[in-house]
Amino acid sequence: MGTLAKIVCKTAGIAGLSAVVYDAYTVGKDTSRRISQLETADHFIRVHSATRTLSFENPSKEAVQKKVKDFRMDSPIWSIFGRIKGFAEGVLESLADNIIPASFASLALAGKGFFAKLGAWGLAGYGVYTVMKEGFGFGKHSPMD
Repeated sequence: MGTLAKIVCKTAGIAGLSAVVYDAYTVGKDTSRRISQLETADHFIRVHSATRTLSFENPSKEAVQKKVKDFRMDSPIWSIFGRIKGFAEGVLESLADNIIPASFASLALAGKGFFAKLGAWGLAGYGVYTVMKEGFGFGKHSPMD
């Protein structure tokens, strides 16, 4: 395989993996924010409903219960947990959706000879397929039909 072919294959592999990693990071970041908000809201509902009633009326227990509720509501642990969970979920979901371009890009980057060319051509073909389907709508069925 010539030097130009090696450069083209390695460049295609780097570009493909960069696009896959960028998509995974972006989806992970967006999912992280959404899941964090859901986890925090769910935590607030559980804490609030748990502290709405007392076993029996007692002013000192009510004061302690209010302080514990305020402490639990101000805790950033649920938000952090939600962000980590959401980021991992988003990244893994995006990587699963992009398994085909990631495979072709890895093959173009790590393969030698025929396999590197196969990966580069596969990545190019997948790119054309994506542009035709997502850009021009070929192969998509309209919900209006």
